[in-house]
Amino acid sequence: MIRLLVVSLALAVAMPAAADSLSPKQMERCKAMQVTLAPKKAELEAATANRDALATKTEALGEQYEDAQVMRLASASNAKAADSAKAEFDAAKRAFAQAELALQANARQFNQDVSDYNQSCTPKK
Repeated sequence: MIRLLVVSLALAVAMPAAADSLSPKQMERCKAMQVTLAPKKAELEAATANRDALATKTEALGEQYEDAQVMRLASASNAKAADSAKAEFDAAKRAFAQAELALQANARQFNQDVSDYNQSCTPKK
């Protein structure tokens, strides 16, 4: 949340400074780009929170699987419980991996969008 505030403040400060060197058409384009950055940042933060929640869940399921695996040889019902725990753990690992890859792709795109904004909308020194 603080990062979002800092980014918004930096963009708001950069806009008037850039106004001296940008045409009205470029200013409109930059304002449109600026408006899209905050929702993308919020989406990225939500994806990060989702990924973190999946990491916690996956870790807990991994511990449950390890506990069930220890008792596997005690009986057939324990073996079934261990198999079930392994299936849940594997599903959680897949969901976590998908969330991580999606987060990385979104972060790369957001960083590219910010870079594009900075190159075209901030004054050259």
